[in-house]
Amino acid sequence: MDADELEALREEFEYLFNPDPGDFERSTGDYPHERLERQHGLDLSYLKTLSWEGSTIHPNSRIGRTEDWLLALTRNNDVPARLFEAGLRLFADSILTYAQKNERTGQLRYYPPVLLIFWSAFETFVRFSSEMMLNTVKDVPREVAHFLRETETSLRHGKIQTTQKFQPVLDRYTELLHYGYRYTVDKGSRHWQRLETAKELRDYYTHLDVKESRSLSSSEVLAFMEAVLLGIIWPSSELKRTQLLRIYSLYWIWDTLREKAEDFTEQPFFKDWRFANETVVGFYCPFVNVDTSRFPNNLQEESAWLELASTSSSPASKKK
Repeated sequence: MDADELEALREEFEYLFNPDPGDFERSTGDYPHERLERQHGLDLSYLKTLSWEGSTIHPNSRIGRTEDWLLALTRNNDVPARLFEAGLRLFADSILTYAQKNERTGQLRYYPPVLLIFWSAFETFVRFSSEMMLNTVKDVPREVAHFLRETETSLRHGKIQTTQKFQPVLDRYTELLHYGYRYTVDKGSRHWQRLETAKELRDYYTHLDVKESRSLSSSEVLAFMEAVLLGIIWPSSELKRTQLLRIYSLYWIWDTLREKAEDFTEQPFFKDWRFANETVVGFYCPFVNVDTSRFPNNLQEESAWLELASTSSSPASKKK
């Protein structure tokens, strides 16, 4: 790609993330993408209405008394979508960077952060939506509230204490859909299976499998991002109500990046390293009380060789 083509692509990405406010479809955000209907078979007819979701006249746009929880959620309203956008922006940066390179393999730089930001956006969406649901929906069991908020209560010395208790995000999402929308997740569906696979890939980098060194390709990152977006879009299409405003707009951005991305692979620098001496490997080990008989440093190794040489050349050694 020459300089002019690269600059044109940069400008296209700039408009992609900063559309003209006069572009009604882009400014409102949520309108159907044909790939979702054609490739994934989703029914998005509910979006094809003049009363677009998020507008003040839409039935799901509500009015409530000013309360602390509502003010707090309102101030954080755009965080999930902005985090998704941040991941897409980072991937767009990778496209611009790698378009200038001849080699198609490089060190870890963009792709793992894209995964982490994108999954963080999904977790933030689940957290935000759960809190909104718990404050607005009637008759949600207390146990469900604790589960979604990842808390538990206990009685100690006559006092009720609330502590944090981790709950897997996909389990929380399942309960959010059940109690917030009366929707039962089909965990055998391909969309849910892809979402679980995406979580496994994200977990590889947050809970590194140190016994495996793996590469990460642009196509894998794109598949990961689509799986996460579809994890929200797919139930929305069946519910005929959008769970997260701008999720379809984000999908449009993703699809443009999919079309512009070229194959590239990021991997650890030492992944394919070939050691000159396969029997001895040097490595950094900063701990105290290291077993120096097995893992000496260079000075200790040299001292041991000198001592061995000295012992083998001594008169007593020669007599033997």
